[in-house]
Amino acid sequence: MKATMKIIAAIALFAFSAPAFAGGVTVANDGESKLKLEGKFFLNTTANKTTAFVAGNPAKSGTIKQTTGLAVDRAYFGAKYYFNDAWMMRITTDVHLDTTLSSKNNNIFLKYAYVEGKLAGDALVLRLGQSHTPWIDYEQGLWKHRYVSKVFVDTKGFDASSDLGIGFKGKLADGLIKYWFTETAGAGYSHPGMHKDVVTGKYASGVKAFDLDARIGFYPIEGLTLDLQFRDGYKGTKYYDNANKQTTPGTKHTLYQIMATYGTHDWRVGANYINEKAKRNADVLNAITFQEDKTTGYDLWAWANFGDGFGAFGRYENDKVKRTGNATDEKTNRYVLGLEYSPIKNVSFSLVTDYSKTKEKGHIAGDWEKTTKTGLYSQVKF
Repeated sequence: MKATMKIIAAIALFAFSAPAFAGGVTVANDGESKLKLEGKFFLNTTANKTTAFVAGNPAKSGTIKQTTGLAVDRAYFGAKYYFNDAWMMRITTDVHLDTTLSSKNNNIFLKYAYVEGKLAGDALVLRLGQSHTPWIDYEQGLWKHRYVSKVFVDTKGFDASSDLGIGFKGKLADGLIKYWFTETAGAGYSHPGMHKDVVTGKYASGVKAFDLDARIGFYPIEGLTLDLQFRDGYKGTKYYDNANKQTTPGTKHTLYQIMATYGTHDWRVGANYINEKAKRNADVLNAITFQEDKTTGYDLWAWANFGDGFGAFGRYENDKVKRTGNATDEKTNRYVLGLEYSPIKNVSFSLVTDYSKTKEKGHIAGDWEKTTKTGLYSQVKF
């Protein structure tokens, strides 16, 4: 037992005394090969209050939810192995509370498991496996405050941050243009390569259609980013229904997004415009009627570092949803404001207020629901 503890202690000492390497620590070198470990968690303390107004029903109006709690919202641990300058592999786990599962407990997901290789230098790079999708992680890198708030398309569920598939990315014209095109199974990393049964609601393996998810960016001057996203597919809802011996029509999702940002190492401002359409064709055997949802929205965000570890950030989101057969739109406005303090590199704390209000909640004229969240958010990583 003592020998085992000594070995564990030696490994830990070696890992955490190793030199920093692009956000992680290099724990082994063998010629060109490198092994890097990295970790990150979000620890948040929040007070949440949700109030609602239901037209014609005062009994259901007022405060409908109020909570105070401490939570590890996310905990990531990963390893990257660089075979050489051209090829690498990565595996990353993600621990978080998934309320869509029956257990309602912290669950461990496989976030990334992929191999990447340069086929033609930086101009053509292959990515195969369970990997980032082209947009969410990229925008998070510009927004820099994922531990407080997801980006718009992630919050709304229009895209998944990771999925199973194949992709090609690269840089052209000396970095003036960057692209990333992927074909994925569509259901996201929590149910990779699976579909959701339209009757039981349970997941099973196999899909009938892959989703295209792509981003192309332009960088004409230093500090300026211009990016376009296009996503088209069924998110794992199109599959062969064994019980009815037919292919389900599924729900076709089409997403367009444009984003412009400008800034430096110490500040950045950004603006996005999003258009998403979800079209579900009728399925007579499963008693599903035609449905079409259209969402248009935009967001504005900014952050700045003031020096001595202090900074501030904020974002505003606005979206409108219209569904077939509903004369009343659903409209949401959201505001996030925060003050940040980083006492040392890779450790950040933020005091945050997050307010949102949805009008015509449930698509009934006059109904609304608003949520206020305040708290202390933190991020720690190596």
